[in-house]
Amino acid sequence: MEDETLKELRHLVAQLTEKVSTLETKIQRLEAQQQIPEEDLVAIGAALAAYFGYAPKVRAIRFGSQSKWATAARERVHDRSVPHVR
Repeated sequence: MEDETLKELRHLVAQLTEKVSTLETKIQRLEAQQQIPEEDLVAIGAALAAYFGYAPKVRAIRFGSQSKWATAARERVHDRSVPHVR
């Protein structure tokens, strides 16, 4: 029983190795034809990391490029305080 399972496992590993090697050759041909944009590589890497269960850490934060008057106007809109009291 164990021998059959081991043979089946070896067969599956051999199939997976063959698939990976064919994919690597296809990727090499595609890279030779055109360069993959960095944004696509980042998206692919993030998808793979999420698939394998990697929890990413935030390394940098980019703040919005709005001007100060727009930020101040938004603050006034969301301000719930009473403007004046009698």
